[in-house]
Amino acid sequence: MIRLRAALALVLLAAACGDSDGGRYPVRLSLALPSEAVDLEGAVSEALQAALRDSAIFAPDDATGSTVHGEASLTREAPEAPWVLHVGMAVPADLRSKFAVSAITTSASAGKDAFRPSMTALVDAARRAITGLEAQCRLARGDASGLEVLLASGEPSQLLVALRYVGDREAREHAGQLLPLLRSEDARVRVAALDVLGMVGTRDHAAAIVREAHRLDPEATREAYRALARLGGADAVGFLRFAAANEDDPELRAEAERALSSALSGKPPSAAEVPRGVDLPKLARGHRQ
Repeated sequence: MIRLRAALALVLLAAACGDSDGGRYPVRLSLALPSEAVDLEGAVSEALQAALRDSAIFAPDDATGSTVHGEASLTREAPEAPWVLHVGMAVPADLRSKFAVSAITTSASAGKDAFRPSMTALVDAARRAITGLEAQCRLARGDASGLEVLLASGEPSQLLVALRYVGDREAREHAGQLLPLLRSEDARVRVAALDVLGMVGTRDHAAAIVREAHRLDPEATREAYRALARLGGADAVGFLRFAAANEDDPELRAEAERALSSALSGKPPSAAEVPRGVDLPKLARGHRQ
């Protein structure tokens, strides 16, 4: 696979300091572009500045207030893969106590143009990326509407932040909103959704997982068995009995047997006993207050 990307290193030029003026944070972003798209620097910069001007939380760096520094990059994994705009910035000073990280990051698809993304695609991607960063700041401020924004984004990086937020807070009231993510095209999102559902779901959600099981790839299937072991109930036990008796893959069969034993005993499997398939990225943890 041809890897056409510049690493999103989040080289933060300086830490943000002090509160922003009027609740908005002026943002200064450096750009890192692959050689094939280096002539897009002006277009990418223009798209990001437009998104910052329209933001309710951020602002272009010519606004008053203490500047937040960060980096943006435009990448794609292969010629047929979509372009992706990545944006990361230092956590604003007044929100640092709400995060367990020093920087927040997000990304948004900029289309699959064979040569380079269009200006329309760049403007839309910049808007969605900045919106994703806004949502993280809203959550840190205690505004739960940020979660709705992340869940509606369709962007894997933003969905993973939403899943981590729900899991960290054990926010059971949001469990039903995670079910559509079981059909996500992104493997990381599918596995993370199952992991979090196993923590915050109910036996009704176990039934929903069983209904989706035939669509899951092996890694997600393994996580589904673990989630069902934690949720328990007739649907979970019945499905795990069937899987333990009929699973063709020896490793998955062993996983189903462990999950069945756990579901019957009422003792959920621990992370120490069973390695996680995909760890959630450490993007925006520490929202518990």
